[in-house]
Amino acid sequence: MAQITPQGIQEPVDPKFFIAKYISPILEHKWIVLFSTLIGLAIAIPFSFLVDPQYSSSAVTQLETPRAQMISKVTEEISSRKGDTAFITAAVERMHSSMFKTEVLKIIPKRLQEDLEIPLALPGQLKKKLKPMVKKLLKMEVAPKSVSTASITPARLEKLSQRIEIKGDTRKGTIHITGITFAQDMTTVLVQSYLDVWVAMNMESNKSLIRHELDFTQSQKDDYFLKFKEAEKELRSFKQTFEIPPALSSVTDMELQSQLDVLQNKVENAKERYKRIDDIFLDLSRKEKSVVNNIKILNPPQTPIEPSKNMQPMIILLGFLLGAAMAIGPILAIDYFKGNIRHKKDIISAVDIPIIGRLPVIK
Repeated sequence: MAQITPQGIQEPVDPKFFIAKYISPILEHKWIVLFSTLIGLAIAIPFSFLVDPQYSSSAVTQLETPRAQMISKVTEEISSRKGDTAFITAAVERMHSSMFKTEVLKIIPKRLQEDLEIPLALPGQLKKKLKPMVKKLLKMEVAPKSVSTASITPARLEKLSQRIEIKGDTRKGTIHITGITFAQDMTTVLVQSYLDVWVAMNMESNKSLIRHELDFTQSQKDDYFLKFKEAEKELRSFKQTFEIPPALSSVTDMELQSQLDVLQNKVENAKERYKRIDDIFLDLSRKEKSVVNNIKILNPPQTPIEPSKNMQPMIILLGFLLGAAMAIGPILAIDYFKGNIRHKKDIISAVDIPIIGRLPVIK
């Protein structure tokens, strides 16, 4: 005789109840569940081959302050210094700009450009792969699409943005560049393309810091040189007029000596100004020549050995679960609405009478 639980006290969880209510109906229709599961797998496995695994590769770089910004005197010692927060942030923002991505698209190979046309999202990949197959089955002509390097559109720039991740660490002065492709050997090409464009543009930017000042100094130097030559010519003409020897710097005539002193001082002043601007020009020229690449590659991109993301196992597992659920769901629903008696709780809930005995299993 079963023990009656007083009203208001919750009964402990009975595993046999769940086995009787949910496992037994499934086992009774196990062949239907197996058949539905196989159908789910039969659909999922071919779909899984339409999805390519993704590969990723990263490069770690350290950005230093340009040497041109650290040189103020000819005798000053040059030492490297990591870039500050503003410098790192500006570099990351620059690599996110459309101008930068445009330059990257110009140098990447055609195979990588075709790889960028494949969407990263699963629905997009399936659509891209299934569309030509459906058209072929329907005997519709499919025009081959060629990727033109000349047509750099906002859509292609957006696709490139989805394949690259750039993070700056202002504390360490480093920038991490990670690329994602479907072709295993194209991952390093993508990251290296970013590095190449960055190095080239960074060098040009470093030189432009002093190029404007150098051009201005060159024009000033030419102007001072002309004034110096004009002062010499005026002094030489004065000496020739009064028949004063070129090497002579003083005469007995006080009036001539006064004019001679003025012209000689004019020459000396012009010469001093020219020498000063020439020293500045030489210093700027030295700075321009000393501009070197201030990007250090700490960890270059490596060809990945294994995929960083593979959707194939997940698609197969999803097909297995959906196939089984397509059978288990209706089986449990039908069993529930039929009201089959599978446990003592079913009797209690149906007639609200305590159980005082146990019936044998009838087979």
